[in-house]
Amino acid sequence: MAGPDLRVAHLGPDAEPGSVKEWCDTYGEGEANDHALGYSFSSSRALTGLVRHPSAAALATVRIRRAAPEGGTGNAFVSAQPSAGPTVGLVQPLRPLGTATVLVTPERGRWNVEYEGPAVPGATPHRYAENGFAVRAGATTTHTFDNAVFGPAPATEPGARPAGVRDGPALSLDVPLLADGEGHAPSAPRFHAATTTLHRDGVLVGTRRDAPGRGTFTTAPGTASYRLTATATRGASTAPGGRVTAAWTFTSAATTRPTALPLSTVRCAPALGLDGTAPAGDRVGVPVTVQGAAAGPGVRSLTVSVSTDGGATRTRVPVVGGRTVFRNPAAGRSVSLRAELTDTKGNTLTQTRTDAYRTR
Repeated sequence: MAGPDLRVAHLGPDAEPGSVKEWCDTYGEGEANDHALGYSFSSSRALTGLVRHPSAAALATVRIRRAAPEGGTGNAFVSAQPSAGPTVGLVQPLRPLGTATVLVTPERGRWNVEYEGPAVPGATPHRYAENGFAVRAGATTTHTFDNAVFGPAPATEPGARPAGVRDGPALSLDVPLLADGEGHAPSAPRFHAATTTLHRDGVLVGTRRDAPGRGTFTTAPGTASYRLTATATRGASTAPGGRVTAAWTFTSAATTRPTALPLSTVRCAPALGLDGTAPAGDRVGVPVTVQGAAAGPGVRSLTVSVSTDGGATRTRVPVVGGRTVFRNPAAGRSVSLRAELTDTKGNTLTQTRTDAYRTR
């Protein structure tokens, strides 16, 4: 750790222009907020010193919110650090329904936030990350972790592995089923049970039970119609929570190289409190986003249905301009959501979230 007697100097001749890269970061705790101040430099010589006195107006604000939709206890741990270059972030505890505020320097470039959920005896802590987001002086960026509505969320960053891949006779699914309401996929999701099943022309190929939304199957090479179904129930073995199911249909044949399968998902994102609830009786507008193969102009039809009795009955609500509107039920009830999608090539998705959120 650097101290007041640290001295730095460049020895020898100048290097090539821009070849000397340096990152200078400092972290600190405060009563109202923490700070993560960083600067980066590229030149032909090493720095011999650095003095900065950033004003409040020159800093960006990063808010990290910790939800607890099932009334969780214990501390989570969060940190914010620059995306580029070596650094050691400041890790701080965060209580349920709590918010951490960190002031950061836009000059350092893009930033990452990491979140680790409270430890559960005998289980690996689940971790989330929001990486590479931009910040702006005077502006506030908010990231909420572990809140409803939980559901499928394929990776969307450039170069990410597709949600499904066909490689010769092998057919693989890799789509997190239990991503939180902002689409953060947990590294170790807590689930009561999970199955992934593949049918070929109506005949069962196999079932996997080891991880939500993941499985690899070996099938015949000829062209056939497939139904791929993934289900996961959130919660612990003694206290299961809401269930998420995604079922895709598509046509596929063996390939000579890895080829993405035409799989899509739908995200519904109602405005919820950090306890995972919404006001009873309110008329709510819920953003609906299509991800995966049908994103953008690839949707032929999309419908959303709402249930307030655990899926026993459903009411279809229209989706207009990427949004659907319906009224929440009375206090203490749960809302279940179903999305049915057909893309322009005839591939389909039926996605259900039982007990997606509650009312208060």
